Amino acid sequence: MRLWTTLAMTAAIFASAVQPVAAQSAALVALAKAMPTCALACLEGALPTSNCATDLTSTCLCTDVQLNAALTVCVAANCTIPEGLTTKNVSLTACGAEVRDISSSFTAIGITGMVIAFLAFLLRMAASLGKTGRQVSWDDWTMLLLVILAIPPAVFAPILADNGMGRDIWTLTSEQITNVLHYYFFGEIFYVVALGVSKISVLFFYLRVFPAKDFRMIIYVVMGVCVVYCIVFGIVTAMQCTPISYAWTQWDGLHEGKCNDIHIQGYVAAAVNIVLDAIVMVLPLKHLAGLNMGLKKKLMVMAMFSVGIFIVLTSIIRLASLVHFANSQNITWDYFEAGYWSLIEVYVSIICGCMPAHRFLFAKFWPKIKDTVNSSSGKSTSKSYGTSSTSRTATQISVKPNKGDETDFVPLVDVESRGGQTTSEGHKESWTVTSHQVHTSVTADSRPDSWTMGQGTQGREHV
Repeated sequence: MRLWTTLAMTAAIFASAVQPVAAQSAALVALAKAMPTCALACLEGALPTSNCATDLTSTCLCTDVQLNAALTVCVAANCTIPEGLTTKNVSLTACGAEVRDISSSFTAIGITGMVIAFLAFLLRMAASLGKTGRQVSWDDWTMLLLVILAIPPAVFAPILADNGMGRDIWTLTSEQITNVLHYYFFGEIFYVVALGVSKISVLFFYLRVFPAKDFRMIIYVVMGVCVVYCIVFGIVTAMQCTPISYAWTQWDGLHEGKCNDIHIQGYVAAAVNIVLDAIVMVLPLKHLAGLNMGLKKKLMVMAMFSVGIFIVLTSIIRLASLVHFANSQNITWDYFEAGYWSLIEVYVSIICGCMPAHRFLFAKFWPKIKDTVNSSSGKSTSKSYGTSSTSRTATQISVKPNKGDETDFVPLVDVESRGGQTTSEGHKESWTVTSHQVHTSVTADSRPDSWTMGQGTQGREHV
């Protein structure tokens, strides 16, 4: 810790062994009055034997390493934590130390990220509008729950910033430090549960896509593990200290209670979360690799299902920031990085989980957008048709009757057409669904690179 200029000035006034200091400025004396009595006593004992005993200048008092070390040890042993922080703040202010403040960035990340994630969810739900929209199912409801869980941490972000997140802890009042830890505690609970729910939502989506019973059983098992993750780490996080309030009051050393090893608890939760993210991401790749489609399209589909890699990378970066935070004595500054990566991880989970529905929405409206662009650019979209130059290709795909837990499912197919009959609407596809067969009429304008899935007679989905 740096030398304490103001303390030296004040101690010199009251210590007879030190030369007169009548010339000291009123400003320094005023700062000295803000110092705790315990810190003044430490300085009075250490100053006479230091190099600054006969050199009461700012340069000496702010740079004497030996005196600084002695005062640090003495203050730690004889002052409370709040008194030590007050002492450090006054001394650094007197020595002209830089005042660091990046709290506004925390607010910007929290609010901007939540807005983007919420828009991603609205676009997901927009894909369910209309007669041809995708059916709303359990993956949508769990995603809605995830969005709800993400709102409190976003609301906490500006509150945390106002109370000192992104500032040095010694520049804050005791009330501000307690408030930061208080809102951080509740944010932790929402964060842990939200991560588990994000994986459950993706797994529900897999159930809509893949029909194989063995694979579906694996999905249910992984889903069960995610539910256990939510419950166990949610409870452990909420009950980490006894009494619970000790989680945000223990910092000052003036309250009684006990806590788990919060750092180890955080490492374990983060590690399990990363493993589950990796499992959920890799789970469908083997089945996607077996799709009956070209290599290029197959890689494209697998890449879309692998966007979860961004979630994994975000989790790893957050874990690295937790390691740095574990040894911190300046929690409001050092937790800034771990805090905003926690927010980003939840937001990325929402955005990535909504991307398959976004692709369906894009596929649904792209023909209209394309026609509008062509029309505005003056390109003609009219075509001549004749019975001698057109042909109709019918693709018939047999599927098993719906039963059991598969009533929600129409399997992934790859429909390709080498020719077709184009109607005046250009891109329209007609579907007839029975319990045993799907009869598809595909026009020449159909997108051969699209692979589809549906839900009985209630619509279809481009993923």
